[in-house]
Amino acid sequence: MTDAVDRLSGLSSSAGASARWVRSGLALLTGDQTPVLPRRDVAGALEAITARAQEAVGRGGADLDLRLFCERGAELGLSRHGSVSANGAARMIAAADGWLAVNLARPDDIDLLPAWLGAETSGDPWTAIERAARRRTAADLTETGQALGLPVAPVGGWDVAGGTTGGARLEQMATGQGEPVRAPLVIDLSSLWAGPLCAHILGLAGARVIKVESAGRPDAARSGPRAFFDRLHAGHEAVMLDFATREGRGQLSRLLARADVVIEGTRPRAFEQLGIEIGAAFEANPALVWVSLTAYGRTAPWRNRVGFGDDAAAAGGLVVRAGDGRPMFIGDALADPIAGVLAATEALAALARGGGVLVDMALREAAALVAAAAPVPDDEIGEVHGGEGGWRWFGDGAALSPPTARPEAAAAASAGRHTAAVLAELT
Repeated sequence: MTDAVDRLSGLSSSAGASARWVRSGLALLTGDQTPVLPRRDVAGALEAITARAQEAVGRGGADLDLRLFCERGAELGLSRHGSVSANGAARMIAAADGWLAVNLARPDDIDLLPAWLGAETSGDPWTAIERAARRRTAADLTETGQALGLPVAPVGGWDVAGGTTGGARLEQMATGQGEPVRAPLVIDLSSLWAGPLCAHILGLAGARVIKVESAGRPDAARSGPRAFFDRLHAGHEAVMLDFATREGRGQLSRLLARADVVIEGTRPRAFEQLGIEIGAAFEANPALVWVSLTAYGRTAPWRNRVGFGDDAAAAGGLVVRAGDGRPMFIGDALADPIAGVLAATEALAALARGGGVLVDMALREAAALVAAAAPVPDDEIGEVHGGEGGWRWFGDGAALSPPTARPEAAAAASAGRHTAAVLAELT
């Protein structure tokens, strides 16, 4: 990821940074009652990331642009809510000594609150969290919450010494085959946004993508905006396996043995329970590229901690501040698409070198990379004025562009549609 860091640090002048942000589609997804312009050139950093992806993909990457980072918000009709995430699931919470990002993205998260807070909760769960958090430190809340499996993180917190840097940790697992892998076979075990976006970009580059879902836990994104799911999965084959059975796990192992690229977004502990060992996969196929997209990476001390796009972005410091210093979310689950684009770029580069590489992509580190973009010059900050009838940046009077989506795609395959054919061919 050194090249990515260089490209971002190269934005040192940041000329036109605020104008880029105003036109990015993210402006109306950031702030409170009034949209807020970040103090760093976030839009410029995102442009640099997508430019690298376009270059790696070639002609198929023509529609890789800033819409990648806000199109889910466009499909869902999301807006900004300050310290509440655009989708309403996450919040910034004041602890006794700092700020915490808490994401109640899953129904089971609510059930864990009494154990986390040390008291029964009733009524609005956020009121109970805010009340309890004021009496405890961010570190204590993080440790106890994560021990229960809650997506909790200090805002801009954890010391990452010894962890990942620049978004991805690249590990040479095998010698590779010494020549580029062409028309690679991708087995995509991921779900939601980051991993599927990575697979989508590899598909644009000419890869054959097979999406493998668990019969007991198919991709939850199938119940979200159909156009968004189609855009990420159009043209991909769909396989469903029962990972709870020996037969299903055996079928998975045989599929992985045929892969040139594996994409997964599972914490190491859960993935190891399937009996899949990454080292053994590289021994069987020295040209393999394995892409792991998790909240905090596979090797850092917090490797088995849970996180989603909004809380991981906040943990990486990718936030804006209100006038009173209160942190607010930038965009919609922004760590997800950033990590997906970065992971795809690294995977394509690894394939071009002959493979043998583990791409360990941490959402928190991907967000931290963008959070470290060049500062916006003071004379460019300006103000936003107007109302819901139309917001404009005071700098040049430009209207704030709304989030938009890329063109609609063909329908994605239904879950498991290609199971029989793929198993007959590849196992």
